[in-house]
Amino acid sequence: MILPYQSLKDMIFGKNPMITSNGDPIEESQVQPATVDCRLGTRVYRMSAAMFPRPGESVKDLIKKYCRYDFELKEGSVLEPNAIYIIPLQEEFNLSKEFSAFFSPKSSTGRMDVFVRVISDGMQHYDVVRPGYKGKIYLEVVPLSFSVGIAPSLELVQFRIRVQDKNRFLCSNELRLLHSKHGLIYSNDGEIISVDDVKIHNSGLYFHVDLKRDIVGFQAKYNPIGRVDLFKVGHHNSEDFWIPIHSKNGEIILNPGDFYLLASKEKVKIPSECAAEIDIYDTSIGEVRSHYAGFFDPGFGGKFGTNVVLEVRARDVPFRLYDGQPICKMNFEMTTEVPEKIYGQTENNYTGSGPSVSKHFKKINW
Repeated sequence: MILPYQSLKDMIFGKNPMITSNGDPIEESQVQPATVDCRLGTRVYRMSAAMFPRPGESVKDLIKKYCRYDFELKEGSVLEPNAIYIIPLQEEFNLSKEFSAFFSPKSSTGRMDVFVRVISDGMQHYDVVRPGYKGKIYLEVVPLSFSVGIAPSLELVQFRIRVQDKNRFLCSNELRLLHSKHGLIYSNDGEIISVDDVKIHNSGLYFHVDLKRDIVGFQAKYNPIGRVDLFKVGHHNSEDFWIPIHSKNGEIILNPGDFYLLASKEKVKIPSECAAEIDIYDTSIGEVRSHYAGFFDPGFGGKFGTNVVLEVRARDVPFRLYDGQPICKMNFEMTTEVPEKIYGQTENNYTGSGPSVSKHFKKINW
């Protein structure tokens, strides 16, 4: 089960905190309904390869051995495409053995095709902090499509705290009951999809790609001029970095290695007592990575539901997508109690319909 907003606040601001900072104090605005946003520190290490530690090995050991050069992180520092960087995060942990942490890129990070993964001392997996972990955490950052400008305290990744539980995700029958009770998934015209027509398999809710719109998505330009400053909102011209995509007869061909923003045909609403996440890979529906930023907080989708924006990259060969093709699977997990803060109660950038570029770009009618 996932800890909600009020429990996360207790772990940060209580008298004996389990989530602390080695830099600026953690701000309440970083705490979301079921996640906490992490901030970059002030040093960047350019690495020779992606990696995580061996048992007993620290991230500092990796940096000492494999760092090519390092520099102070200032506002406007630039990270180049396909270069690998490690940046210490300001947040650190003093967890008891009952709790572990799991990480995912923030939505804006995923939509910018900035590949980020968290590593920690002695942990042989990305994006996981083991139960009872005490220590610092680090972010491995790889911009893939664009040069990006960053700044200290920029928030690129977020985490959830999980109570140790053998049954992590809701099973298929529990998902059907949850849909019957709340209505999880809707058509584009706002009609709830019947229980019989909802596609549930392997304890996950499946979504399908929408290729019947006028503009079905956006493709990142190859080697565009300039950079995108990730600390600026509504600043850059979309047409300098993105190409709108029109489908032909409800089909498109994905080029291997290219990056696309598409959308689901369905709209989703996350009930207040649970959280959700998308599998980044499901090889049964094709050799396509369909999502980078996987967390969906309680309340996501608002009253009328929101399309899932898909961050898509084909792997080794050109891959055809057709309208209505299964594209990703969403898993659901209960929170220990209903969060006191629900997604959408404060301003957010991603509650509209259809595919859209990240918040860093000016709004435009293509």
